[in-house]
Amino acid sequence: KSDMEFVFRKDYKNLDYVSIWFYKGAKFIENCNAQLAFVSTNSICQGLLVALTWPRILNDNIEISFAHQSFKWTNNAIGNAGVTVIIVGLRNKSTKPKYLYNNNIRREAKNINAYLLDVQDIYINSLNQPLSKFPPMNFGNMPADGGYLLFTEEEKALFIEKEPDSEKWFKELISAHEFLNGKKRYCLWLEDLDKEELNGLPNVKERVNKVYNERLNSSRPQLAEIPHLFAQITQPPNSDFILIPGHSSEGRDYIPLGFFSADYKSNNSCLIVATSQPWLFGILHSKMHMVWVDAVGGKLETRYRYSAKLCYNTFPFPEISEKQKLTINEYVFAILDERAKYPEKTMAWLYNPETMPKELKQAHQNLDRAIEEIYRMGNPFTSDAERLEHLFKRYDEMTKKDTLFAKQKKTRKKN
Repeated sequence: KSDMEFVFRKDYKNLDYVSIWFYKGAKFIENCNAQLAFVSTNSICQGLLVALTWPRILNDNIEISFAHQSFKWTNNAIGNAGVTVIIVGLRNKSTKPKYLYNNNIRREAKNINAYLLDVQDIYINSLNQPLSKFPPMNFGNMPADGGYLLFTEEEKALFIEKEPDSEKWFKELISAHEFLNGKKRYCLWLEDLDKEELNGLPNVKERVNKVYNERLNSSRPQLAEIPHLFAQITQPPNSDFILIPGHSSEGRDYIPLGFFSADYKSNNSCLIVATSQPWLFGILHSKMHMVWVDAVGGKLETRYRYSAKLCYNTFPFPEISEKQKLTINEYVFAILDERAKYPEKTMAWLYNPETMPKELKQAHQNLDRAIEEIYRMGNPFTSDAERLEHLFKRYDEMTKKDTLFAKQKKTRKKN
């Protein structure tokens, strides 16, 4: 048996190895006059790992006594790569003060939960549907084509030169890398192509045949039945969409988002919401959403890993009026106008804190204030910790309300 299986017996495969130390340490000090603390990678207090790990550790006897929130651990080793870590202390339940540390500042907390926030013990579990009144979010379209339907700008031009009638079947394909770094990529999008027209395009047909062979010899040979199509098409045919890169640098104040027309196609390295409503773009581009993603979303190394089920579906946002939506729209248009002043710059440059134009930064701050007014009118948040505390409480209220509604609905059906 592995150490993980020996300690946890079941449901252990997705746990971080360091969870053993916290779990065994908590059992060791339980009902004793003892405390413990570990330095750990911060992943144990982020994303899905929180709900998987901490209910096993925190119980009626054990609590978090102090915690240092995420910071970069560095040393003098040659080539040392800073690791993002936390420090968490455990003790038996006590009336003694609890403390949170961040940037050399200590503050007393009423409670320290598993996300290392001064909030009651709440666990954010992934949801299949949005908690707020948002349209669904999906991954972008998955090619699984062996690269035969994909083209650089130069490859596309050469292909069309050889086969001019193929031009109408090309669409610009947006992946996370292209979107962030201002590169262009294209795909053959053959959704409405019939066999007769395909036979009149020998170069396109050759590509389709190569996709057929690639898929036939893959782990999913059934996809060979549709060799002219992307393996998974999630994007509605005639809808604008909001695009969010699946992974993004943690150094940015905002994850760069895109707003695209139906003429563009999204790659599955991104997530998309099919909508033409700017107000939703504004909500997802706000600081309130960013602090939520930072706290409850997972990380790839230290980069943001955006998840529909964990970041988007769980995000607690109040119901708003049409007038409020129109107000948010105006702030979104201001952001898009500022971006448009720098057509030669990449999203990575625009959203790098060191190069972000001050007018764009101001436009975002104006949007932030408008969004936060919806949560708490006339009482601005003073810190990210305060924002998160508010969001966790609202999440708790909304999930309890949803649970109550589901129970009432079930009771009515029985009667």
